[in-house]
Amino acid sequence: MNAKQVQKYVMGYLESTGCLILEKNPAYVTVKLSPEADRALTNRPYYWSFVDRTGSEPETMTFRWTFEPPSMAERAAANPISYIVTESGRIVQEDAYYGSRRLLQIFEAARQWGRCVTMFEEPPRGKGDPFGSRPYTAWLGANFKVGYECDMKREEMYGWGISLATGVINEKFMETLAEKKLTPRLPSNVHLLRNGLSLRKAMNQLELTLERKLRVGDFTWAVDAEERRQDELDRIRHYYEPMLEAMTHPDQQTQKEAVSARYEQRQAEIDWQYRPRVTLSVINCGIFHLPGIE
Repeated sequence: MNAKQVQKYVMGYLESTGCLILEKNPAYVTVKLSPEADRALTNRPYYWSFVDRTGSEPETMTFRWTFEPPSMAERAAANPISYIVTESGRIVQEDAYYGSRRLLQIFEAARQWGRCVTMFEEPPRGKGDPFGSRPYTAWLGANFKVGYECDMKREEMYGWGISLATGVINEKFMETLAEKKLTPRLPSNVHLLRNGLSLRKAMNQLELTLERKLRVGDFTWAVDAEERRQDELDRIRHYYEPMLEAMTHPDQQTQKEAVSARYEQRQAEIDWQYRPRVTLSVINCGIFHLPGIE
């Protein structure tokens, strides 16, 4: 990521978390964090526990993040954190370039915060009846990760959505969202239609439909993996079983138990490594309110 891309990402995070932008130019941004962003970025658990216990008004921190990456010599010589004293108080100044500690922290905060979101499509400006109200339908969108695992691994991503009003499933839902402008705030002149499906039923429907799709896939890789598993089990069986059969003397009982335990361990390791399996997990999901009824 270059400096411009880093700035765009950081500004998107600040705006989506409701931070107050005090000053912005191509080189840096000065921002007063929202309570949500402050909790995620400032590592002040004792302060926020005090605010939660007492119900007092929180005082969030103010930062100036510079997006131009410093040279290697500047990184070695300079302190990563400095302070600017203004009439309104002290401002923490940091570099926020690709690879910096601060940007990595924002990435992690965005990942945690973005695991489940609620978004609305922004209606086109200057169109429609200013006194009317447009109907919006809620969709449950989810990014699924499917792993095909044995001694090798392959992953596939599925970004599906289901209408909570009608139960229609869109298998290219994330591609559909990429073409839309979304906002976390409910637009004006919009009303939300009643859902026909609960979130639990909608997610179950998505998972069952995806499972049916996966069942008719090509599982040649699993057959090959099972053959490799049996070959490996045969190989260690030919090594350990004659050894165990030869240990017939009572003085060899302890040694035989140790070899038997090692044999069972190797069988378990081969089974874990080679046994074919399919795993399904949800990376993130969200409720997306879109115009119309589908």
